[in-house]
Amino acid sequence: MNINITVTDSAREKISQMCLENNMEAVRAFVAGSGCSGMQHGMTFVEKKEKRDIEVAPYVYIDPIAYQFMEGATIDYVNDGFRESFVFEDVFKEQGGSGMCGGCGAATGPGYVPH
Repeated sequence: MNINITVTDSAREKISQMCLENNMEAVRAFVAGSGCSGMQHGMTFVEKKEKRDIEVAPYVYIDPIAYQFMEGATIDYVNDGFRESFVFEDVFKEQGGSGMCGGCGAATGPGYVPH
């Protein structure tokens, strides 16, 4: 399977550090219904890899349903002195959307950076 989700070096380093500090195997990226865009994305800790999980990077899993909505995305970690968070870029790009709605920003999440 060709994995089309990028996890940046800074995100991989932070995820690895968090998993080791919390004695967790990995994190799982997820997509949930929310906002006018209909989708919101995030990550949660995983104690054990499930049979359905796809490993997109060391310490990073995603289930096949969420993968369909995040294909083409980049997961980054930003710590610029003003904020410290994971940023999901280009989510829904492969499905032909921009992720932009021009309203509340729920479609793109905090820290969205258009390309």
